[in-house]
Amino acid sequence: MKRLMTLCSAIIIAMSAFAQLEGCKEILSIKITGAEGSSSVTCNDSLAASFVAFSGYCDNEYFKGKILPGAFDNQKKIDGRTRLSARYMLEGKDKANQKCKIFIENNAIEGSSYSQPRVFTDSKALAFLNTSELIGYLDHANNQFYVRIYVKEPHATTENITIQGSRGKLAATLETPALKAGEKCPIVIICHGFGGNRNGGLTSDVAVQLPKDGIATLRFDFNGHGESEGKMVDMTVPNEIEDAMLAYQYAASLPFVDTNKIGMLGHSQGGVVTSMVAGELGYKKLAAVVLMSPASVLRDDCIRGNVMGSFFNPLDPPEKVAIGNISIGKEYIRTAFTLPIYETAERYHGKACIIHGTGDRVVPYTYGIRYHEIWPGSEYHELPGFDHGFYPDPQKAVKIAVDFLEKALK
Repeated sequence: MKRLMTLCSAIIIAMSAFAQLEGCKEILSIKITGAEGSSSVTCNDSLAASFVAFSGYCDNEYFKGKILPGAFDNQKKIDGRTRLSARYMLEGKDKANQKCKIFIENNAIEGSSYSQPRVFTDSKALAFLNTSELIGYLDHANNQFYVRIYVKEPHATTENITIQGSRGKLAATLETPALKAGEKCPIVIICHGFGGNRNGGLTSDVAVQLPKDGIATLRFDFNGHGESEGKMVDMTVPNEIEDAMLAYQYAASLPFVDTNKIGMLGHSQGGVVTSMVAGELGYKKLAAVVLMSPASVLRDDCIRGNVMGSFFNPLDPPEKVAIGNISIGKEYIRTAFTLPIYETAERYHGKACIIHGTGDRVVPYTYGIRYHEIWPGSEYHELPGFDHGFYPDPQKAVKIAVDFLEKALK
């Protein structure tokens, strides 16, 4: 047991505290199963050397395989200070189920809290190990000996910014996943609904989840909403479309964005805007679209003179119509009368997902079905009894959206 403990210490030096692993991700977990033989020579108290062969295996989500014969640990004491060196080869299958080999080298000074392993592998899925900064940790709880190798992950960032919109500056939030220098990633532009803002509800939940899987997000407040400039009474669907177009241009200009993998998601009126922007841009510029309770009923509502329970003369609308504690203007109603929602949206031929609840009393789910009909090959998810905000379980709709975007853009 003492020899095995010495062996493990030589392979990788234990850290002084788990706090040192904060911000790191475990990639390899190698169990040392035994020593296969050893030899040593001692000259005096300050000069000695030893050699230990060992075996073991790794079995985790990134790699499954065993240590090949020939693994050894070498310890050299020079001037009373012991230098440690372990070298071994793993053979097995990586997380993509592809055969591969992993060579590991550890060099350290006895008593040091840290080890920085060097790894070489022919695995494409694990190729990042060849260039990443690695940290080693020895776990020997309950007489079980594991060599755990961690990779330091770059930090994801959240930045509040402003971008030019149709009626002044738009308040926006850019969420960027952890990226290496020169690395590019997909991005999703997120459009909130009528009277909402970028920091609440479903769209915000999607925005913060996607960066965890390597997809950046850009969410913004439409003109007259949230922290953006402009007045709500001056807001129209056409000028929201202009806002979204300008947000797209900003996102596409970011140096870390893969312009072949830009997506857009919208809820309610933001869904209408998203669908029409998709039709304008086309699938070559917009790789994926998600509509959540798309409010294409807004045109019919304005023609009927009844928007969310507020009545008016549609042929002679007033300067403004109060809807709860906010108001829409005459121009909103006038432009909605002839808004070519489906006629514009149907020009989009890319990947699309529509999510709607049958309990939606703001926008009947049949309006979502219409999008599914004009977009052949689109996904349609109908949630029985769910309302406009997807209660009683909003996270179910969020998960559908996130899963679709991860699959469509990765």
